[in-house]
Amino acid sequence: MPLVTLDTGTSQWPTIKSAALVLWRASLDPSPSTLCANLQPYFPTASLHATEFHTAINMSRRAVLVSQDTHVTIAFEGSDGRELIKNLWSMGKGPNFWDLPYPVFEGGNRVHSFFRDMWHAMRGDVFGALDEAVRRMRECAGSGPERVVVTGFSQGGGVSTLAFTDILQYIRCTYGANAPDPQSWAADGNLGHVLQHITFAALGAADQGYHAVLNGLYERYSIRAWDFMNHEDKTRHVHDLAFRSWRGHRYILPDAVVRHCDGAFGSDGHLILGYLKAAEWMEENATDQVKSEYSY
Repeated sequence: MPLVTLDTGTSQWPTIKSAALVLWRASLDPSPSTLCANLQPYFPTASLHATEFHTAINMSRRAVLVSQDTHVTIAFEGSDGRELIKNLWSMGKGPNFWDLPYPVFEGGNRVHSFFRDMWHAMRGDVFGALDEAVRRMRECAGSGPERVVVTGFSQGGGVSTLAFTDILQYIRCTYGANAPDPQSWAADGNLGHVLQHITFAALGAADQGYHAVLNGLYERYSIRAWDFMNHEDKTRHVHDLAFRSWRGHRYILPDAVVRHCDGAFGSDGHLILGYLKAAEWMEENATDQVKSEYSY
């Protein structure tokens, strides 16, 4: 079965827009309460809850989990401008200046060392917040999530690549087929309807072997795994050479879309507000010119 592709038309763009919206507001709002207050006008009937995640190895918050009724968004934020150099820390290194850098592997596949450390530093807290969101949904709505979107922008997109396999496994082992008390929403046959991986200008975080495993999971569970990239985004060609293999589908936003965004992408073509404006335009208008860069 091939990887799930983006439909033509407007039907899937509201979810894409919602992911970009949470990322954009998270980039502006310093606290969970402020984030919820500023998201509320976009979801006027929803009961919103937000949790933030820190790593202790970054200068600022690196992710948030937002739940709205029966929808969950786990959003990994873009780089803090004070820490851009850390995107280059793809190899591990000891504490001494004479220690030589070394590649880092998980399951025999090479991964971005610092992105992995970021995810591992907040993984337990993310799982705890997901558990709390599911508990709240079951109490209030009598059922689990209808949608869980793992999303990220730029650096956060790279971190989400390493996080997604763990999140999928956690859901299956805690609520799904491998759980002591399986819940229907997390059954293997439902995961393609519930779980999505949507990123924007994601930085590379793993090698071809890791992506082969990840693509296999996308395919097995019919996961919608899409990265969106402005055709003028200047980060498109700066990924670590070891991490430039294909993952899911990368959809290029052409000039036919970008020109309607009123400069929201910024001078480097790399602002999350631009991706939000593009998703808003596509939700209203759509175009068949948004094509996947990859051909499986």
